[in-house]
Amino acid sequence: QHADQNGVSIVGMPLGSNRAEDWGSFARAARDHPRILFIASAGNNGRDIDSQPVFPAALDLDNLLVVSSADDFVRPARGVNWGRQSVDYLVPAERRPALDYSGQPTRVSGSSYAVARVAALAARIQADAWSCVARPMTALGNFHSIIFAIIAASVCALSLPMSPAASCS
Repeated sequence: QHADQNGVSIVGMPLGSNRAEDWGSFARAARDHPRILFIASAGNNGRDIDSQPVFPAALDLDNLLVVSSADDFVRPARGVNWGRQSVDYLVPAERRPALDYSGQPTRVSGSSYAVARVAALAARIQADAWSCVARPMTALGNFHSIIFAIIAASVCALSLPMSPAASCS
């Protein structure tokens, strides 16, 4: 409710648990707000979540996108969760440069960082590259169509300058 009232259209969820009952309130809220895209981590337990679910990744929601981290050969990275049915996309998110809590350079890995990368890409395209997709993302309806549009537009997005007024014309 709070996210919707404040114009949030993309929510990154680099978290999870093994208990479906922990996620009933979230599932109801997500269904009540179909124009918000929720991007969830598949988790980092090194298991197939089709047979051993992790939540919220295992929830059947039209506006939930589940991502995990891929290695350099586009296979699930060591230690991350996977699932042919439950995981929508594998994303390069291993040994990515970042800053730690003290501001020092470090490398990060795992499905949580795949969430951050996909959420950032979706937000960037939503903010800067309207001309790369036929219409605003919220008008597309099906969130997998949105991600397809994001991927299709990524060539354009990669060439965008970093200014807020950037366009893709």
